[in-house]
Amino acid sequence: MSFLGPASTIGIIGGGQSAFLLTQQALKMGFKVVILAKKAALANHENVQLIVGSHHQVADLQNLFSQSDLVIYDNEDLHLDLLDQIEGREKLVQGTQILDLVQDRYLEKSFLNNHNLNVVPFAAVVDDQDLQKTVQEIGFPCILKPIQKDVSAVDGKVFYNQDEIDAYHILQGSFILESLLDIQQEFVVLASKDEHGQIATYPVVQLTSQNRWAHTALINPQFNSILQGEIKEIAQTIAKNVNFRGLIAIKLCTTKAQALYVERIYLGTVFAANIYQAVTAYSQEELFLRSVCSWPVPNLQPLIAGCNLVVTKDNLDLAITELQNHPQWQLNLIPEKLQHDCLNPYLGVVTVLGTDYQKLQHYVNVTKFWKV
Repeated sequence: MSFLGPASTIGIIGGGQSAFLLTQQALKMGFKVVILAKKAALANHENVQLIVGSHHQVADLQNLFSQSDLVIYDNEDLHLDLLDQIEGREKLVQGTQILDLVQDRYLEKSFLNNHNLNVVPFAAVVDDQDLQKTVQEIGFPCILKPIQKDVSAVDGKVFYNQDEIDAYHILQGSFILESLLDIQQEFVVLASKDEHGQIATYPVVQLTSQNRWAHTALINPQFNSILQGEIKEIAQTIAKNVNFRGLIAIKLCTTKAQALYVERIYLGTVFAANIYQAVTAYSQEELFLRSVCSWPVPNLQPLIAGCNLVVTKDNLDLAITELQNHPQWQLNLIPEKLQHDCLNPYLGVVTVLGTDYQKLQHYVNVTKFWKV
């Protein structure tokens, strides 16, 4: 597909926060948008059309494809089994291989392992006997997760000793048992691929987590150049060996022994990379749309140090107090109608910018709640 210019129509499969942000960005770039979902926050905009329906229905999917010049998705929970029945399915330039890969934990880990990327020890488990045998190879601590990614089981089950294994009963289904790392630092890096297979990687985001949810997301222009190079090389390897077009994200971590591991792959945009807009002047949504619409992608470099402090219901009052003390800090909350995921604690972020990373770090850490 050649260059897709303003006034063209982009179709989006699915609603929610990512569709909302992609729609906002598409409108800024001059596109019209058609969304296939039950509801959409921007459905009343003059250049946005909502098809009330489901991607599980052939007629609804065909309606979306027929009205669109290009179709995209940014939701790992989609199942696009009906795509073969759709006329014009070549408009979905992302393809579906990346979707199949990120939905299956065992397939994802095997892919990474087969390309000589460092992953934790893992094995498939289907029953109690499997669990008893496999834990002898994996060791403690370890974590059991369903092979098919499902937000209702996102946390998995952690085991610290044999007594906990003996007391546990495997539910029906297929699972993966992984070693649980002693993580020192986590990272996210974005990579895009265009119609010519040209891959671009973008600044590394440093994460801190609390209860396994992102707590802060930082881009530091002074970040270790050697480690950043290793992370971007891994992103290049993954992007090169997956058949897709558009944007992906890779989450990695280092341990206290300074070993670098790949944790997982995401398709499309991720919450942690929302800091891009403030620090580089380009949103991740724009990078996504540029790569699928055959627009040139920028050689992205951070213009300033910046950090997003994650806001939840538990710390909203603290965030408001800190905003009164720091006039340069900015609050960006998710529209209320999009806060539909009871398992996702994010309400939005407080964005902190600084020309001096050390000063930024000081002002964040003095809150004694967020830390970078």
